[in-house]
Amino acid sequence: MRSHLVLLSLSFLSACSGGGSEPLRKDNTTTPSITQTAQCGDSFSAQRNLNKQEINTAYWQIEGEQLQTKPQVNFFTTRSSSLAETSYRGSETLCEQVANIFGADIRETWQGAETSSIKPGQQLKYTPELSLSFSLPNFASLADWRAQGSPRSVTTQLAKSTLTVWYENNEDQRFLQGELVNNQKELPLNCENNAFQLTVLLSEIDSQFSANLNPAYCEESRNGNITKTSCLNVSLAETVAIEQCQFALTDVYIPDSQGNKTAVKLAGKVSAATDSGVILNVDGIDIN
Repeated sequence: MRSHLVLLSLSFLSACSGGGSEPLRKDNTTTPSITQTAQCGDSFSAQRNLNKQEINTAYWQIEGEQLQTKPQVNFFTTRSSSLAETSYRGSETLCEQVANIFGADIRETWQGAETSSIKPGQQLKYTPELSLSFSLPNFASLADWRAQGSPRSVTTQLAKSTLTVWYENNEDQRFLQGELVNNQKELPLNCENNAFQLTVLLSEIDSQFSANLNPAYCEESRNGNITKTSCLNVSLAETVAIEQCQFALTDVYIPDSQGNKTAVKLAGKVSAATDSGVILNVDGIDIN
């Protein structure tokens, strides 16, 4: 039976979906031959500090393919994020919206339909989130991990990265219009160093949770009348070293205060910040 994983977040993140369908103004996946557009000027730039780091732990699971997950780290903005700047000073709507999302920390008035997260007339802001998923270690079972010397740290590679722009209400609650899959775009990163460290642990877990895990990666121990279950798990090292990474023109969904979103092509860089976060720098844009 194939091994699968379940993802457990180490920090709670509230995300409530709102509303039904959401109109898209365009979603063109053809890569253009230009990196700038006249509408946004010849030297567009916007950068923002994604200062919050959320690391998740993955356990091997036995259920369907759709549940397979990988070690992951998410970077997003919080109230304490201070770095946000942009060179754009024009009035083109889409250029200004990209500059506000990735180069400012402003609030707008919600003009869309009422949802469980926000009502018309209430204030909101935009919170970009960069999510990085990593390749799994090559352990066939708990016994195989032990046969390989029970390593506590292994090297892995970046497998996938995505970018999502969330709304955030006055209560610091993040939400989307529609499902995550309809708001998130893959953002292929080309990094100078694609080697990252995974921490491998054998951890005691709740017996109810263990029913969903692959027993090949778990073991039981008894102490008197008490039975304990421990399972192998993996997560990114506490400090994730993101060196200089670049992304070519790629579609990213850009939301607005009416609940609509537009696919805009962005290019730029991701680099480590002085805190535990990253700096996301957009220096290429195509709104055509």
